[in-house]
Amino acid sequence: MAIQTILERLDIAQLNEMQQTVVQSFREKQDFILLSPTGSGKTLAFALLIDQLLDKTKHNTVQVVIVIPTRELALQIESVVRKVSQGQKIVCCYGGHDSRSEKKSLIDAPSIVIGTPGRIIYHLERQHIVSDSIHTLVLDEYDKCLELGFQEQLEIISNSLAQVEQKILTSATRLDEVPSFF
Repeated sequence: MAIQTILERLDIAQLNEMQQTVVQSFREKQDFILLSPTGSGKTLAFALLIDQLLDKTKHNTVQVVIVIPTRELALQIESVVRKVSQGQKIVCCYGGHDSRSEKKSLIDAPSIVIGTPGRIIYHLERQHIVSDSIHTLVLDEYDKCLELGFQEQLEIISNSLAQVEQKILTSATRLDEVPSFF
């Protein structure tokens, strides 16, 4: 879908400079790191990338997994991604939410799964998320994930999704080093 149509739906006149740069510099099947301060519009930027990568003709297959550090961020990201990728099934999974209802939502597989590290691992291990069609992994707020001690869980998720063709990592702060599993 054209970016202008999405912006109209979001009631946004135009992308900011960072978002324009992201959209212009992104290359499919090349890992992408997005460093930008909190509140700069990273979520919209990577949501636009995800929307480009989705095969809208495929249904009942998970194509994208977005991993975020907290439930609050999961809900915020879900709201933006739903507006950008309108018409796509999206499931949000996080601790403190009924895992049985998440499991039921995952039976008719969504195109996009958004979740906290522990909950994503929970569903992957129980095969509630069928991973063979996942082509994109987004590690959002990577710096915050490290701060909260999720490095090992992120590595487990990344290793579980070895077939992924596209990884997108976002961070509000500069990284000392790119993670080995990225």
